[in-house]
Amino acid sequence: MSALPDDLPMVGSARKPIHKYDAAADVLSADIEQPLREKIRPQAQVILHGDGHYQFRQAEPFRLEGILSYKGGYTQVAGRPSTKIEGFTTLTTSVIEGLNVLDVVTADRVVAQISTTHPVYGKGQVPSVTFLGTRFDNLRIDGRPVELDFNRDLLGPRHDDDRSYLDDADVSRRIVEQQGRFSPANQLPEWAAGEVPSIASDGNGGRRLRCSVVNSIQSSSGVPLGHVIHVPHFGRIVLGDLTVTQTYGDPAAGIYDKYRFRLTMLKIKMGCLAEGGISVVALDSNGGGSKGGGN
Repeated sequence: MSALPDDLPMVGSARKPIHKYDAAADVLSADIEQPLREKIRPQAQVILHGDGHYQFRQAEPFRLEGILSYKGGYTQVAGRPSTKIEGFTTLTTSVIEGLNVLDVVTADRVVAQISTTHPVYGKGQVPSVTFLGTRFDNLRIDGRPVELDFNRDLLGPRHDDDRSYLDDADVSRRIVEQQGRFSPANQLPEWAAGEVPSIASDGNGGRRLRCSVVNSIQSSSGVPLGHVIHVPHFGRIVLGDLTVTQTYGDPAAGIYDKYRFRLTMLKIKMGCLAEGGISVVALDSNGGGSKGGGN
């Protein structure tokens, strides 16, 4: 059972509510196909499962020939009972410094951060979530600065009526606005297909929201559409990619719905100077619980 504050409520002889933490972070992973074949496992990966605790890992300098390098960074995950409300907080962070991909994509620092707070069972199922701290510092493509319209408040606040983010009219409106930057959908170039924000079934009985914490990109290098940019002779870059998945629980059995938040700050698909895929600064945060059992 997870660590719990002493003042969480009890009902009759029932045990205190149960919460299982679930989160992971890494600074970089890759599958390079050309000019050499190299699979890079998630670097500086930390994983949080079950009971709440804290993990931190420093990312040592890394270089793969002249293809990919970074100077450092770190990851951390933490799960603990909230000190402000009756609930359970998970903090997930990933930071990379001195990123360089083929001397085309560079950044001084890339930060992703997700903080969620799940309410105690009986007080709601939907967690509050914030992406505070998430950013790019001096992101450049081909040596030229990239300007981003960030929207860290894309999901907005948690509603008192416990409304799902996937049923929130304000969230839907913001997703439609992001979709509009890809219109008309039937004329999308191949490199943008599959990246249009959407709310749909996840194929496993739940629902999935795909969007981005980046509304739009301005760059004198490449062709931008929404949060995606195509750089001729290099490939496709997806910025601030966010997926929110809702998996249904069984309230009659005292089991929460689960919400998973997956944020990847850079997804690069190279297809010319080199070939392969790179994921930079990735987070996965979830967690869920139940009302506990009797003694």
